[in-house]
Amino acid sequence: MASGDTILEFRPQDNEPPASAYAQITLVNGHPVLAFDTTTAEAAIFSAILPRNYAGGGLTCYVTHCADSATTGTIGWTLEFETSSGQVLGTDGFASAQTITAATVAGTIRTPTITNVAVSNGANMDSIAVGVSFRIRLKRDVANDTATGDALFMILELKET
Repeated sequence: MASGDTILEFRPQDNEPPASAYAQITLVNGHPVLAFDTTTAEAAIFSAILPRNYAGGGLTCYVTHCADSATTGTIGWTLEFETSSGQVLGTDGFASAQTITAATVAGTIRTPTITNVAVSNGANMDSIAVGVSFRIRLKRDVANDTATGDALFMILELKET
């Protein structure tokens, strides 16, 4: 796989919500989105298998999102990886959160913004390996963003870096 190739993408319908504090799926003009609260660090969890053509580098994770009602402020995210290798089903073992720096919302509501973070392979990715299933948990970084109202998640793209 060449560096920069998309290896996985996750959409709102792929969410496997946790038991509590989860983002709500809704439709905006027929588009499925996950609505993340402005004050509670709600989560969305996605499962996949790391493709066999993954070359072992880090991943750049791109989040496409928009503000449901805010025209000022910022929206930020955190994400965490968890490998299934050695993980007991029914318990969480996510690696340390990786922060996607809060970005200024568009001046018009529901206008998409793409933000990203580069995650190095190894511990930051919970040592996920080719052909092994893993989960990724996405949360709105409510402690560090300033936009009021819901943040609407549209898609998460993973590219090898």
